[in-house]
Amino acid sequence: MDKDIIAYIIENDMFKTGDCIIAAVSGGADSMCMLFCLSELAKDMSLSIHVLHVNHGIRGAEADGDEAFVKDFCEKNSIPFTSVAEDVPAIAAKQGKTLEEAGREIRYNALFDAARKYNAASVALAHNQNDRAETVLLNLLRGSGVTGSAGIRPVTYRNNIKLIRPLLSTSRSRIEEILAAAQIPYRTDSTNFSNKHTRNRLRTILPILSQQINERSVEHLCFFAEDMAEAADFISLTSNDMLKKALNTGSAILVPAKASGLAENILSETAGEAVFSPLIREASVKVSFLEELHPAVRAGFMRLLLSKITSSLKDISRTHINSIANLMSAKTSKTVSLPYGLFAMRTKDSVLISVKDEGERPSAESFFSCKKYRGDERDRARSLIERDLTDPSSNKNCTKWFDYDIICDNLEFRYPQAKDTMVVRIGGRLCHKEIAKIFREAGITARQYGNIPVAVCSHEVIWIPGIRRCDDFPVTPDTKTILEITCCFGK
Repeated sequence: MDKDIIAYIIENDMFKTGDCIIAAVSGGADSMCMLFCLSELAKDMSLSIHVLHVNHGIRGAEADGDEAFVKDFCEKNSIPFTSVAEDVPAIAAKQGKTLEEAGREIRYNALFDAARKYNAASVALAHNQNDRAETVLLNLLRGSGVTGSAGIRPVTYRNNIKLIRPLLSTSRSRIEEILAAAQIPYRTDSTNFSNKHTRNRLRTILPILSQQINERSVEHLCFFAEDMAEAADFISLTSNDMLKKALNTGSAILVPAKASGLAENILSETAGEAVFSPLIREASVKVSFLEELHPAVRAGFMRLLLSKITSSLKDISRTHINSIANLMSAKTSKTVSLPYGLFAMRTKDSVLISVKDEGERPSAESFFSCKKYRGDERDRARSLIERDLTDPSSNKNCTKWFDYDIICDNLEFRYPQAKDTMVVRIGGRLCHKEIAKIFREAGITARQYGNIPVAVCSHEVIWIPGIRRCDDFPVTPDTKTILEITCCFGK
C-alpha cells in the first residue's frame, strides 16, 4: 500500500474505522488501483467495501466484458458486487443530452442509490492527479473563474452524499506501478483513444508539457488547483458572512421558494462544488452594500445568491456575473437575462435577481406562528421585548410582540393589497401611511413586495417582516396578554 495515498486519505479525513464505502469500479487501471488500496486498508480499519459497476450500454461486447471482469475479480476476493445496466444512448437522445452528460448523471444516481441502500458513509471515485490537472486546464480554457480553477476536490458532497477521491494526488504512472507490483489486472476502455471527446484531445497535451516545458507540469497544475481551492473556500465563507450581514442590516431581502425556507437554513448551506435545492425564488440586495464588497467577494456573493435560486450553476459564466455587477451603475428597470429562466434587474437602489416564472406561491399563513404570554410568562416576554429595543423600524429580529388585549382575534396573515396602510408615528402623532410608500422608501419594488407576507389586524398592516412594525398595539405595563408573532420569512 502506497504511504502517500494513506497520508492523503488521512489528511483529507476521507473515512474512519468501520465505515461502509461504495466503490465506483469500471475495471480500468485507476478504479482497480483504488479498489486494491481500499481492500488493503479494509483489513486494518474494518472497512466494508461494496463495489458498484455501471454498464452504460455504449460499447457492446466490450462493456459486457468489463462488467464480467469486475464481477469475477470481486467474487475471487469476496467483495460484494452490484452492477447496473442502462441504455445511455437512448436516454441521452430522449433527454437531449450528450452521452457524457447522460452517462455521468446515470452513474452518480446509481452510486447515490447504492449509498442510501447500504447506509454507506461515502462513495469512492477513482480520479487521479492527471484527471485533476486535465480538469484545471479544461476549465481555464472554458473561461472558468476561481472555483473552476480548483478542478476536482478530494472530498465533496452531492445530494448529501460524501464523495471521496483517494487517488487524487497519485499520478497515472504511479498507479500503473502499484498495479504491476501487486499483479492486479485491469481493462482498457477503447474510447480513451478516440479524439471525439474533448478530454481525450486535451489528455495528449499533458505529456507535451511534461516533456517540453517542465517534467513536473502535472504536479504544478495540481498545486495551482489547491491554491485556487483555498481561495474559493475563503470567498465562499466570506460570501456567507456577507449574506448574514446583509440580512441582519436590511441590505438584502430573500423571498423563500416555500414556507420551510427559513433564513437559518438559507445561511447554513455553503457554496461550493455541491449544489443544493433552491431555497429562495427571489433576492434583492442594495447597491450600496454591493459596492462595499471586494470584486472577488462580490462575484462569490452573487454566485451564492444564484445557487439559492437555481439548482445548477453549470451555465452561469463570468459574463453573467459581470452583467449582474454592471447593474450597480445602470439606470432603474434595466434588466439582463440569465440561464435557467432567471433575470436580474436594477430597481430604485437595489439589484434584484429572480425567476421569470414564479409559479404558485405558498400561503402567507404558512410563514407565521403565534404564541400568547399570560400571568408570570409575561415577564419573560417583556425581557425579550427589551432586548429587541421595541424599535418599530428594527429588522434584527424575526419575532415581534403586540398587545393582544387590543388585537384580540382580529389577526390575519396575507400578502399586501392595494391601498394597505400601517399606523406609524410622524411628527409626534399617529398617522395612516400607505405601505406601498414604506416599501418604496426601503427600495423594494411593487413586484417584490407583492410576495412579502404581512401581519394584519382589522385591515391595518401591523408588521412587515424585515421592514417595519406598526407604532400601534405596543406592549405596556397594563397589557394582560402579550402576543408574540414569529415569521420564518427573511431575517
